[in-house]
Amino acid sequence: MSLGLVTSSVTLNRYFRFCPECFKEDIERFGEPFWHRSHQITGVFVCAKHKIPLYNSTELIRGGNRQRFISATHANCIVEKEISLPSDLMEKMLWMAEDAEILLNNHFGFKEPDWFKNQFRAKLIEKGYARMNNYIHQKKLKEDFIEFYDYEYLKLVQSSLPDKSGGWLSDMVRKNDRTTYAIRYLLLTRFLEIPVVELFNTKLGFNDENESNIDAYQELWDQRLIELSQSGLSIREIADILKSSTKTIRKAIDRLGIEPFWKFNGGGKYIYKKYTDTEEFEIKREEYRKKWIELHAQYPDRSSNQIRRNNDGLYSWLKKYDSEWLEQNYRRIKTTVNTVDWAKRDAELLPLVKVVIAKMKEGKPERITWTTIGSKLGISGWLSKKKDKLPLVKAYIDSEVESLEEFQIRKIKWGIEELERQGKEITIWNLAETAGVKPRYMEHIIENIENLLLEKGYCVNIYKNLRNAR
Repeated sequence: MSLGLVTSSVTLNRYFRFCPECFKEDIERFGEPFWHRSHQITGVFVCAKHKIPLYNSTELIRGGNRQRFISATHANCIVEKEISLPSDLMEKMLWMAEDAEILLNNHFGFKEPDWFKNQFRAKLIEKGYARMNNYIHQKKLKEDFIEFYDYEYLKLVQSSLPDKSGGWLSDMVRKNDRTTYAIRYLLLTRFLEIPVVELFNTKLGFNDENESNIDAYQELWDQRLIELSQSGLSIREIADILKSSTKTIRKAIDRLGIEPFWKFNGGGKYIYKKYTDTEEFEIKREEYRKKWIELHAQYPDRSSNQIRRNNDGLYSWLKKYDSEWLEQNYRRIKTTVNTVDWAKRDAELLPLVKVVIAKMKEGKPERITWTTIGSKLGISGWLSKKKDKLPLVKAYIDSEVESLEEFQIRKIKWGIEELERQGKEITIWNLAETAGVKPRYMEHIIENIENLLLEKGYCVNIYKNLRNAR
């Protein structure tokens, strides 16, 4: 109930899951693999450490006796088919995996449900999705939330939003006692740009029980209004930025005694000339241009769209009064000069690839795939994606890449040699355990196994033994 599973329709994982790289590292470090907690969380699809997809084992999480002990082994952790994920989807999956790791590995103090509601409310107001009077712009919140994550990813984490309402998202930001699945807290936290540690340990904005915090936030809101009122924007434009009504803005202007420039138009300060012809305008334009350029230098990896989110007053003024300059200094897509000499990289990479594959053929077999080769070289993020730019590497790897059946045959051959080395009897069970190939998979390669045994001088009715094993 405390996890929100009773009141939600979230379907939990059926099988224990594993990361192939963690599996290998565990054996090297501890002598045996084990199930990792972070890999079993429903909604986590990748390993945060190795940044690769997680795979289902053959072991049911809720199957059989609840007191049984089942360890991770070569027999139940088999990568039958490699998973390939689009980069944009992988990015979101990594966010979730990393945030889930933080939750698991930190001892956060207990917080009442109202704590999280107030944390979210403060950020919603700050980002313009809510007002001080508790009004929430549900439609805009839902639209931006879906745009941020995309329909496909929300469906994968079982957190889709219905067409006609905000669903669980609306429930989370309203004042109610309904609990939802923990993954959805992480989705909203990431969307609102709240670090998980800060969500628990840092009081954001205000809450209803602390008037001083409300006053502090009101003071910030008032200061923001004063700045915007002097920027040359209309009351309606200011209302749009602060997500308030024009009536609320006018009342606040009167309360604060603000005298924005528009009060003088047609009968005061700028009666004889336009605002854009004044010295004040020239000074402000230079100031705002400089600030816009400085922000882009400060955040070289961000687009102008991202920068304007926290500088909407600056952007709105430039858009209104200096649109041509703004257009010339608007960063839409991060552009980088491609200085990679792919022919040179191809030639340099080929011998390294050959060494890696040679080592993978020594000792206990590892399946030769683009992913495993890239991982061992530390370039799994781009190797397979750039294979067409690496013709020498591509030709060599494609000639060495193994199908699942070829890999199983190689494991069986190694298993026979290993049993001989250890002086153990070659039985189906010994071979299956040593090689890490289940008897049911052996049926597909019976002839190959018999040929390997005959080459070693063994005469074994492998088919009969397999049938008995099943």
